[in-house]
Amino acid sequence: MQVLVKVPHTLESGRMGEFRITGDVPVFYLDLTKRLFRSVKEIPVKDDGEELIEVSKTDWFREMEAKTTPGDVLRSLRTMREMRQSELATKIGVKPRQISDMEYGRAPIGKKMAIKLGEALNMNYKHFL
Repeated sequence: MQVLVKVPHTLESGRMGEFRITGDVPVFYLDLTKRLFRSVKEIPVKDDGEELIEVSKTDWFREMEAKTTPGDVLRSLRTMREMRQSELATKIGVKPRQISDMEYGRAPIGKKMAIKLGEALNMNYKHFL
């Protein structure tokens, strides 16, 4: 399976960026790619038959999106940045238990907390709502 994503490049030049993921792509990475690049409306997926499929229109994608919680996103992004819960907690001024509670759905992530998390993880706060 191959995934192709084009997103606006963050440099001032305004160039478009592109990356490819090839091989057997775990479901987690497809879901994470869509969440991280929300401005991208289409992520074409090429299977062995070379047929392009709009992944966001598949039943699989809708099911995965429905199952993914803000806590899942928080845990994924924190893990991607190789940050422990205690490190993130210190960075935003809360106890590590509060990070754990948010990640496992025992505590909601409000807008103020989402803003703090966004700043600490260098992400748009809306990813956590």
